[in-house]
Amino acid sequence: MHRRPPRCRTPSWNASRTSSGAGIDLTPGCEADDGLCPTLAVVGDTRCALHLGWPLCPGLDGYTCTIRTRTGNQCATCQDQARYARIVATLLVTAADDGSCPGHDGPCGRAALPEDPYCARCRITAQRDRDRVLREWEAVRDAAVEAARAQEALEAAPALF
Repeated sequence: MHRRPPRCRTPSWNASRTSSGAGIDLTPGCEADDGLCPTLAVVGDTRCALHLGWPLCPGLDGYTCTIRTRTGNQCATCQDQARYARIVATLLVTAADDGSCPGHDGPCGRAALPEDPYCARCRITAQRDRDRVLREWEAVRDAAVEAARAQEALEAAPALF
């Protein structure tokens, strides 16, 4: 006679969400509208971004964004899309019809290199700008990693990821 393997008896997500925090709801909802607002509260607050009066992200290139930000600046997604658009715009440079360099910061007029839309001077300037942007990005990334490590050092148990 074959026996069935034992089943794992774990609590449901909703049960573990409140029981693991000693009765504290880890994802509190917005308390506005007498608790009927379906949106989660902003971290560290009891109300959602809408009820706190945060403005909408201005979006990107005429597109409206539905994310609310504390300061009214672009949200992280729109900032990333704008950065990507700037990078793509710099990569899509084409030489002028007469073979002259379109310039990195404006019309140059020198003869473009073979197989390259830029002249030597504008190519070096473009590469320096690219290297500067990469250094800035790496500095921001390294600072974020250090901040996360410092925060994890304060916790009793580090994050699982």
